[in-house]
Amino acid sequence: MEIRNSSDIIEDSGLSPLLFDMNIGRAFINKNYGNNEVKLSFVINCLDFNVKNRKRFDSKESVLYWDVILDYNEIKSTPTELKKAILANSIIDSFDILDKYKKLNLDKVAIKEDAKKYFKGMGWIE
Repeated sequence: MEIRNSSDIIEDSGLSPLLFDMNIGRAFINKNYGNNEVKLSFVINCLDFNVKNRKRFDSKESVLYWDVILDYNEIKSTPTELKKAILANSIIDSFDILDKYKKLNLDKVAIKEDAKKYFKGMGWIE
């Protein structure tokens, strides 16, 4: 399955090197979660102003897009090790969006488990 991310962050949040290291797509390469025609794509948002949480399914491209919104003030003042855990857990929790898109026939539990294993393997969560 193809899962990818992008970001819209303020540089002094300290997330850039973490996002570079994360490379979330590796966790899901050559895995089957029920519907291999669907792709998932999320945007990490960490800005110093409120943003609306967006989500949409593009049926032409078969891509589900959504936002993972992090609190800029919290992230900016948090030590790197804790930033890793916040980022990892926010991404894992964000897969709950699949509950709203049951018609996509994706195994949310398996996706979340593989994400947890990936972040545990990186040492970002316990």
